[in-house]
Amino acid sequence: MDLLVVSHSYATFTKGQIDVLSEHFDSITVLVRYNPLAEISEYLPISRFEQFTKDAKVNQADIPENVGVHLSPIVYLPTSRGYRRLGDRHYSKVKDQIVAEDIDFDIVHAHFAWTSGYVATQLSEEYDVPSIVTIHANQDRLSREMDSKDSLVEDVWRDADALIRVNEKDVPKLSKYNQDVHSIPNGYSRSRFRVLDKSEARENLGIDSETQLVFSLGQLIERKGYKYLVEAIDSVDDDRDLICAIGGHGKQKKELENKITSLGLSDKVQLLGYIPEENLDLWMNACDIFVLSSKAEGNPTVMFEALGCGKPYIGSAVGGVDEIITEGIHGYTCEPENIKKLTESIERGLSTDWDREMILEYGKNFTWEKIVDKTLKVYDKAYER
Repeated sequence: MDLLVVSHSYATFTKGQIDVLSEHFDSITVLVRYNPLAEISEYLPISRFEQFTKDAKVNQADIPENVGVHLSPIVYLPTSRGYRRLGDRHYSKVKDQIVAEDIDFDIVHAHFAWTSGYVATQLSEEYDVPSIVTIHANQDRLSREMDSKDSLVEDVWRDADALIRVNEKDVPKLSKYNQDVHSIPNGYSRSRFRVLDKSEARENLGIDSETQLVFSLGQLIERKGYKYLVEAIDSVDDDRDLICAIGGHGKQKKELENKITSLGLSDKVQLLGYIPEENLDLWMNACDIFVLSSKAEGNPTVMFEALGCGKPYIGSAVGGVDEIITEGIHGYTCEPENIKKLTESIERGLSTDWDREMILEYGKNFTWEKIVDKTLKVYDKAYER
Protein backbone atom coordinates (compact mmCIF):
# COMPACT_ATOMS: atom_id res chain seq x y z
CA MET A 1 0.00 0.00 0.00
CA ASP A 2 1.21 3.52 -0.84
CA LEU A 3 0.66 6.73 1.11
CA LEU A 4 0.67 10.31 -0.18
CA VAL A 5 1.34 13.05 2.38
CA VAL A 6 0.56 16.66 1.49
CA SER A 7 2.12 19.00 3.98
CA HIS A 8 3.65 22.40 4.61
CA SER A 9 6.87 20.82 5.88
CA TYR A 10 8.82 17.61 6.36
CA ALA A 11 10.40 18.50 9.68
CA THR A 12 9.80 18.09 13.43
CA PHE A 13 6.35 16.54 14.00
CA THR A 14 5.57 15.72 10.35
CA LYS A 15 8.92 14.04 9.70
CA GLY A 16 8.75 12.18 12.99
CA GLN A 17 5.39 10.64 12.16
CA ILE A 18 6.14 9.96 8.49
CA ASP A 19 9.44 8.20 9.21
CA VAL A 20 7.72 5.76 11.55
CA LEU A 21 4.77 5.33 9.18
CA SER A 22 7.27 4.25 6.51
CA GLU A 23 7.60 0.90 8.28
CA HIS A 24 3.95 0.17 7.43
CA PHE A 25 3.81 1.20 3.74
CA ASP A 26 5.47 0.10 0.52
CA SER A 27 6.14 3.73 -0.29
CA ILE A 28 5.37 7.20 1.03
CA THR A 29 5.51 10.29 -1.15
CA VAL A 30 5.67 13.62 0.67
CA LEU A 31 4.81 16.79 -1.23
CA VAL A 32 5.83 19.92 0.67
CA ARG A 33 4.35 23.31 -0.22
CA TYR A 34 7.16 25.82 -0.62
CA ASN A 35 7.38 29.49 -1.54
CA PRO A 36 10.73 30.26 -3.26
CA LEU A 37 10.40 33.90 -2.15
CA ALA A 38 11.39 32.74 1.34
CA GLU A 39 14.98 32.38 0.17
CA ILE A 40 15.26 36.17 0.23
CA SER A 41 16.16 35.77 3.92
CA GLU A 42 19.56 34.48 2.77
CA TYR A 43 20.36 37.88 1.34
CA LEU A 44 18.28 40.29 3.44
CA PRO A 45 17.83 40.36 7.25
CA ILE A 46 14.16 39.32 7.14
CA SER A 47 13.94 36.81 9.98
CA ARG A 48 10.23 36.08 9.51
CA PHE A 49 11.06 34.23 6.25
CA GLU A 50 13.74 31.98 7.77
CA GLN A 51 11.25 29.36 8.93
CA PHE A 52 9.88 29.04 5.35
CA THR A 53 13.15 28.42 3.52
CA LYS A 54 13.88 25.17 1.74
CA ASP A 55 16.29 24.05 4.46
CA ALA A 56 13.77 24.83 7.22
CA LYS A 57 10.91 23.13 5.40
CA VAL A 58 12.68 19.83 4.68
CA ASN A 59 14.88 17.94 7.11
CA GLN A 60 17.14 15.82 4.91
CA ALA A 61 18.58 13.76 7.78
CA ASP A 62 18.03 10.01 7.72
CA ILE A 63 15.11 9.89 5.29
CA PRO A 64 13.87 6.27 5.02
CA GLU A 65 14.57 4.58 1.69
CA ASN A 66 10.89 4.20 0.83
CA VAL A 67 10.09 7.85 1.53
CA GLY A 68 10.36 10.35 -1.32
CA VAL A 69 10.23 14.03 -0.41
CA HIS A 70 9.50 16.62 -3.10
CA LEU A 71 8.94 20.35 -2.93
CA SER A 72 5.79 21.84 -4.45
CA PRO A 73 7.09 25.33 -5.33
CA ILE A 74 4.48 28.08 -5.61
CA VAL A 75 5.42 31.74 -5.71
CA TYR A 76 2.88 33.88 -3.82
CA LEU A 77 2.76 37.01 -1.72
CA PRO A 78 2.02 36.42 1.98
CA THR A 79 -1.22 38.43 1.95
CA SER A 80 -4.74 37.41 2.97
CA ARG A 81 -5.91 37.59 -0.64
CA GLY A 82 -2.93 35.62 -1.92
CA TYR A 83 -3.34 32.99 0.78
CA ARG A 84 -7.03 32.52 0.01
CA ARG A 85 -6.28 31.91 -3.66
CA LEU A 86 -3.52 29.49 -2.78
CA GLY A 87 -5.75 26.41 -2.44
CA ASP A 88 -6.44 25.96 -6.14
CA ARG A 89 -2.85 26.81 -7.08
CA HIS A 90 -1.54 24.27 -4.55
CA TYR A 91 -3.90 21.61 -5.87
CA SER A 92 -2.90 22.32 -9.48
CA LYS A 93 0.80 22.04 -8.60
CA VAL A 94 0.33 18.75 -6.75
CA LYS A 95 -1.82 17.33 -9.54
CA ASP A 96 0.92 18.16 -12.06
CA GLN A 97 3.51 16.45 -9.85
CA ILE A 98 1.39 13.32 -9.50
CA VAL A 99 1.09 13.05 -13.27
CA ALA A 100 4.71 13.96 -14.05
CA GLU A 101 6.19 11.65 -11.41
CA ASP A 102 3.60 8.88 -11.92
CA ILE A 103 2.86 8.86 -8.18
CA ASP A 104 0.67 5.99 -6.94
CA PHE A 105 -1.23 6.31 -3.66
CA ASP A 106 -4.02 4.49 -1.83
CA ILE A 107 -4.52 7.05 0.95
CA VAL A 108 -3.80 10.78 1.14
CA HIS A 109 -2.98 12.37 4.50
CA ALA A 110 -2.76 16.16 4.84
CA HIS A 111 -1.22 18.13 7.68
CA PHE A 112 -3.10 21.42 8.29
CA ALA A 113 -6.52 22.12 6.80
CA TRP A 114 -5.57 25.03 4.53
CA THR A 115 -4.14 24.53 2.03
CA SER A 116 -2.90 20.94 2.35
CA GLY A 117 -6.27 19.65 3.56
CA TYR A 118 -7.98 21.31 0.63
CA VAL A 119 -5.58 19.56 -1.77
CA ALA A 120 -6.17 16.21 -0.04
CA THR A 121 -9.96 16.40 -0.28
CA GLN A 122 -9.79 17.37 -3.95
CA LEU A 123 -7.46 14.46 -4.67
CA SER A 124 -9.74 12.14 -2.71
CA GLU A 125 -12.66 13.03 -4.95
CA GLU A 126 -10.71 12.78 -8.20
CA TYR A 127 -8.77 9.58 -7.45
CA ASP A 128 -11.38 7.85 -5.26
CA VAL A 129 -9.06 7.35 -2.28
CA PRO A 130 -9.70 8.18 1.39
CA SER A 131 -8.43 11.52 2.71
CA ILE A 132 -7.26 12.14 6.28
CA VAL A 133 -6.66 15.68 7.54
CA THR A 134 -4.72 16.42 10.73
CA ILE A 135 -5.58 19.81 12.22
CA HIS A 136 -2.53 21.25 14.00
CA ALA A 137 -3.76 24.86 14.33
CA ASN A 138 -3.41 26.45 17.76
CA GLN A 139 -6.71 26.99 19.53
CA ASP A 140 -6.90 30.70 18.73
CA ARG A 141 -6.46 30.13 15.02
CA LEU A 142 -8.98 27.29 15.01
CA SER A 143 -11.50 29.53 16.81
CA ARG A 144 -10.94 32.30 14.26
CA GLU A 145 -11.47 29.85 11.41
CA MET A 146 -14.72 28.64 12.95
CA ASP A 147 -15.95 32.16 13.69
CA SER A 148 -15.14 33.31 10.15
CA LYS A 149 -17.53 30.77 8.61
CA ASP A 150 -15.02 30.42 5.77
CA SER A 151 -16.70 27.99 3.38
CA LEU A 152 -13.36 26.85 1.90
CA VAL A 153 -12.04 25.67 5.28
CA GLU A 154 -15.42 24.32 6.40
CA ASP A 155 -15.64 22.25 3.23
CA VAL A 156 -12.27 20.66 4.07
CA TRP A 157 -13.55 19.68 7.51
CA ARG A 158 -16.74 18.26 5.98
CA ASP A 159 -15.25 16.52 2.96
CA ALA A 160 -12.35 14.67 4.61
CA ASP A 161 -13.02 11.00 5.29
CA ALA A 162 -11.57 11.52 8.76
CA LEU A 163 -10.22 14.40 10.83
CA ILE A 164 -7.46 14.11 13.41
CA ARG A 165 -7.20 16.84 16.06
CA VAL A 166 -4.11 17.06 18.26
CA ASN A 167 -6.13 17.61 21.45
CA GLU A 168 -9.37 16.30 22.92
CA LYS A 169 -11.23 19.48 23.80
CA ASP A 170 -11.75 20.55 20.17
CA VAL A 171 -13.22 17.23 19.02
CA PRO A 172 -16.84 18.21 19.84
CA LYS A 173 -16.44 21.46 17.88
CA LEU A 174 -15.14 19.63 14.79
CA SER A 175 -17.76 16.89 15.13
CA LYS A 176 -20.34 19.45 13.98
CA TYR A 177 -18.68 19.26 10.57
CA ASN A 178 -17.54 15.65 10.38
CA GLN A 179 -18.77 12.49 12.08
CA ASP A 180 -15.34 10.84 12.12
CA VAL A 181 -13.06 12.99 14.31
CA HIS A 182 -10.20 11.49 16.32
CA SER A 183 -8.02 12.96 19.04
CA ILE A 184 -4.39 11.95 18.50
CA PRO A 185 -1.65 14.17 19.96
CA ASN A 186 1.73 14.86 18.46
CA GLY A 187 4.61 12.69 19.59
CA TYR A 188 8.38 12.69 19.84
CA SER A 189 11.26 10.76 18.38
CA ARG A 190 13.32 8.71 20.80
CA SER A 191 16.26 8.78 18.36
CA ARG A 192 16.26 12.61 18.42
CA PHE A 193 15.74 12.90 22.17
CA ARG A 194 17.85 10.36 23.97
CA VAL A 195 17.74 9.93 27.73
CA LEU A 196 21.11 11.18 29.01
CA ASP A 197 22.72 11.62 32.39
CA LYS A 198 22.06 15.18 33.56
CA SER A 199 25.59 15.82 34.82
CA GLU A 200 27.17 14.53 31.59
CA ALA A 201 24.86 16.70 29.50
CA ARG A 202 25.83 19.73 31.56
CA GLU A 203 29.51 18.93 31.28
CA ASN A 204 29.14 18.85 27.48
CA LEU A 205 27.43 22.25 27.53
CA GLY A 206 29.74 23.81 30.12
CA ILE A 207 27.00 24.41 32.70
CA ASP A 208 27.84 24.25 36.39
CA SER A 209 26.21 21.39 38.28
CA GLU A 210 24.92 23.76 40.99
CA THR A 211 23.19 26.14 38.57
CA GLN A 212 19.44 25.74 38.11
CA LEU A 213 18.69 25.58 34.39
CA VAL A 214 15.38 26.57 32.83
CA PHE A 215 15.17 25.57 29.16
CA SER A 216 12.70 26.60 26.46
CA LEU A 217 12.58 25.89 22.74
CA GLY A 218 10.46 27.41 19.99
CA GLN A 219 10.06 30.15 17.43
CA LEU A 220 10.70 33.64 18.75
CA ILE A 221 7.27 34.93 17.80
CA GLU A 222 4.50 36.75 19.67
CA ARG A 223 2.32 33.65 20.11
CA LYS A 224 5.04 31.81 22.02
CA GLY A 225 4.94 34.45 24.77
CA TYR A 226 8.66 34.65 25.45
CA LYS A 227 8.36 38.19 26.78
CA TYR A 228 6.34 36.73 29.66
CA LEU A 229 9.04 34.17 30.34
CA VAL A 230 11.76 36.84 30.40
CA GLU A 231 9.71 38.99 32.79
CA ALA A 232 8.96 35.95 34.97
CA ILE A 233 12.68 35.17 35.23
CA ASP A 234 13.18 38.77 36.34
CA SER A 235 10.68 38.12 39.14
CA VAL A 236 12.16 34.82 40.32
CA ASP A 237 13.90 34.88 43.72
CA ASP A 238 17.27 36.63 43.30
CA ASP A 239 18.94 34.13 45.64
CA ARG A 240 18.68 31.39 43.02
CA ASP A 241 21.75 30.60 40.89
CA LEU A 242 19.68 30.49 37.72
CA ILE A 243 20.10 30.44 33.94
CA CYS A 244 17.21 30.52 31.47
CA ALA A 245 18.26 29.29 28.02
CA ILE A 246 15.90 29.83 25.07
CA GLY A 247 16.53 28.00 21.80
CA GLY A 248 15.10 29.06 18.45
CA HIS A 249 14.96 32.02 16.09
CA GLY A 250 12.29 34.37 14.83
CA LYS A 251 11.19 37.93 14.26
CA GLN A 252 11.01 38.80 17.99
CA LYS A 253 14.71 38.19 18.57
CA LYS A 254 15.70 41.87 18.66
CA GLU A 255 12.75 42.81 20.86
CA LEU A 256 13.65 40.07 23.34
CA GLU A 257 17.32 41.08 23.32
CA ASN A 258 16.31 44.64 24.20
CA LYS A 259 14.03 43.44 27.00
CA ILE A 260 16.75 41.21 28.45
CA THR A 261 19.21 44.12 28.41
CA SER A 262 16.77 46.64 29.86
CA LEU A 263 15.91 44.32 32.75
CA GLY A 264 19.59 43.63 33.43
CA LEU A 265 19.19 39.91 32.76
CA SER A 266 22.10 39.36 30.36
CA ASP A 267 23.76 37.05 32.89
CA LYS A 268 20.56 35.05 33.46
CA VAL A 269 18.73 34.78 30.12
CA GLN A 270 20.48 33.42 27.04
CA LEU A 271 19.02 33.44 23.53
CA LEU A 272 20.74 30.43 21.97
CA GLY A 273 19.42 30.88 18.42
CA TYR A 274 19.24 27.77 16.27
CA ILE A 275 20.35 24.70 18.21
CA PRO A 276 22.04 22.03 16.06
CA GLU A 277 20.20 18.71 16.00
CA GLU A 278 22.99 16.93 17.87
CA ASN A 279 22.74 19.38 20.79
CA LEU A 280 18.98 19.43 21.29
CA ASP A 281 18.80 16.51 23.66
CA LEU A 282 21.85 17.79 25.57
CA TRP A 283 19.92 20.92 26.53
CA MET A 284 16.76 18.98 27.30
CA ASN A 285 18.59 16.53 29.56
CA ALA A 286 20.69 19.23 31.21
CA CYS A 287 17.75 21.35 32.36
CA ASP A 288 15.90 21.19 35.66
CA ILE A 289 12.58 22.21 34.13
CA PHE A 290 11.26 22.90 30.64
CA VAL A 291 9.09 26.03 30.29
CA LEU A 292 6.80 27.18 27.49
CA SER A 293 4.82 30.38 28.09
CA SER A 294 2.69 30.32 24.92
CA LYS A 295 -0.44 32.37 24.44
CA ALA A 296 -1.96 29.64 22.23
CA GLU A 297 -1.12 26.08 21.12
CA GLY A 298 -2.73 23.01 19.63
CA ASN A 299 -0.59 20.51 21.55
CA PRO A 300 3.08 21.55 21.64
CA THR A 301 5.49 18.90 20.39
CA VAL A 302 8.19 20.17 22.75
CA MET A 303 6.01 19.17 25.69
CA PHE A 304 6.23 15.51 24.64
CA GLU A 305 9.96 15.86 23.97
CA ALA A 306 10.47 17.19 27.50
CA LEU A 307 8.43 14.36 29.04
CA GLY A 308 10.36 11.89 26.88
CA CYS A 309 13.57 13.08 28.56
CA GLY A 310 11.98 12.82 32.01
CA LYS A 311 11.73 16.58 32.48
CA PRO A 312 8.80 18.36 34.17
CA TYR A 313 6.86 20.70 31.91
CA ILE A 314 5.98 24.15 33.20
CA GLY A 315 3.75 26.19 30.94
CA SER A 316 0.55 27.93 29.96
CA ALA A 317 -2.61 25.83 30.16
CA VAL A 318 -3.42 26.31 26.48
CA GLY A 319 -4.56 23.91 23.78
CA GLY A 320 -4.31 20.33 25.03
CA VAL A 321 -1.60 20.98 27.64
CA ASP A 322 -3.88 20.41 30.64
CA GLU A 323 -5.00 17.11 29.07
CA ILE A 324 -1.42 15.84 29.27
CA ILE A 325 0.11 17.49 32.37
CA THR A 326 -1.07 16.37 35.81
CA GLU A 327 -0.28 19.10 38.35
CA GLY A 328 2.66 18.24 40.60
CA ILE A 329 3.24 14.93 38.81
CA HIS A 330 4.38 15.87 35.31
CA GLY A 331 4.76 19.61 35.85
CA TYR A 332 2.72 22.73 36.59
CA THR A 333 0.45 24.84 34.41
CA CYS A 334 -0.83 28.37 34.72
CA GLU A 335 -3.09 30.77 32.85
CA PRO A 336 -1.45 32.37 29.80
CA GLU A 337 -0.09 35.93 29.80
CA ASN A 338 0.02 36.01 33.61
CA ILE A 339 3.56 36.82 34.73
CA LYS A 340 2.81 36.41 38.44
CA LYS A 341 1.33 32.92 37.98
CA LEU A 342 4.11 31.91 35.59
CA THR A 343 6.74 33.06 38.10
CA GLU A 344 5.05 31.02 40.83
CA SER A 345 4.93 27.94 38.59
CA ILE A 346 8.62 28.28 37.71
CA GLU A 347 9.61 28.64 41.37
CA ARG A 348 7.45 25.65 42.34
CA GLY A 349 8.98 23.66 39.50
CA LEU A 350 12.51 24.48 40.61
CA SER A 351 11.68 23.59 44.22
CA THR A 352 9.89 20.28 43.55
CA ASP A 353 11.72 16.96 43.91
CA TRP A 354 10.57 15.39 40.65
CA ASP A 355 10.38 11.64 40.02
CA ARG A 356 12.27 11.46 36.72
CA GLU A 357 11.72 7.75 36.24
CA MET A 358 7.97 8.18 36.56
CA ILE A 359 7.94 11.05 34.06
CA LEU A 360 10.07 8.96 31.66
CA GLU A 361 7.62 6.07 31.92
CA TYR A 362 4.69 8.40 31.26
CA GLY A 363 6.52 9.94 28.30
CA LYS A 364 6.70 6.55 26.57
CA ASN A 365 2.99 6.95 25.78
CA PHE A 366 3.88 9.68 23.30
CA THR A 367 6.63 8.13 21.20
CA TRP A 368 5.90 8.29 17.49
CA GLU A 369 5.55 4.52 17.48
CA LYS A 370 2.57 4.78 19.87
CA ILE A 371 1.07 7.71 17.97
CA VAL A 372 1.44 5.95 14.61
CA ASP A 373 -0.42 2.89 15.96
CA LYS A 374 -3.43 5.13 16.59
CA THR A 375 -3.06 6.85 13.21
CA LEU A 376 -3.02 3.51 11.36
CA LYS A 377 -6.37 2.62 12.93
CA VAL A 378 -7.83 5.81 11.44
CA TYR A 379 -6.39 4.86 8.05
CA ASP A 380 -7.84 1.35 8.27
CA LYS A 381 -11.29 2.60 9.17
CA ALA A 382 -11.33 5.14 6.32
CA TYR A 383 -9.94 2.65 3.78
CA GLU A 384 -12.49 -0.07 4.63
CA ARG A 385 -15.51 2.14 3.94
